[in-house]
Amino acid sequence: MPESRPPGAGADAAWVSVPTGLAPQALIDLIRDPQRLMRVNPLWVFESWEPLGPERCRFRIFNHSNGQIWETEAQVVRLPGGLRLDYADGIKASTLFRVEPADPGSLLWIIDDYGRLPEAVRQARVAEVDRSLPQWGRDLYRHLRAWSRWSRLPPWRWYVERYWLRMKPLSRRIVRLLLWVTLAELALFALLIAILVAQQAR
Repeated sequence: MPESRPPGAGADAAWVSVPTGLAPQALIDLIRDPQRLMRVNPLWVFESWEPLGPERCRFRIFNHSNGQIWETEAQVVRLPGGLRLDYADGIKASTLFRVEPADPGSLLWIIDDYGRLPEAVRQARVAEVDRSLPQWGRDLYRHLRAWSRWSRLPPWRWYVERYWLRMKPLSRRIVRLLLWVTLAELALFALLIAILVAQQAR
């Protein structure tokens, strides 16, 4: 469903909204680390992430949505309702993460702004436009929904923060597939045991 233009979106911007079951302040606290949000993007493969200070970093990614490598420094700007990343290089000027109260929970807006460069330059570099935003929003929805349900369990939280977020997207898909196969095998094994027990009880 098409979304209306959110407040804070410039004339040349793209955006997606992500409904969550988290309270607004809980979501704001969770997204204080922008790396967490960025690594959820299933079309970005991080080749490096280097902190340059408390509110600055440098990263290099391969973006499968446009086939481009993007390397830039980013300044983190803290805002009352979220944060903004201002990029030093590339066609994208910034990404705004803004939290709004919703019923129930909260709504996370992700707004990519492309208005820094003159229009003629943007048209000439249109191949650099990041097309991962819709899929990023869908994966953030699944990630935040799982976080809302399971983050109270220390082992799950430890696994997500120490390993899952650091995995490449392909590795996550492989782990997910192996997990489902393992669960299916355990269910089949339990079914066979139940059948054997039922047969012996006759």
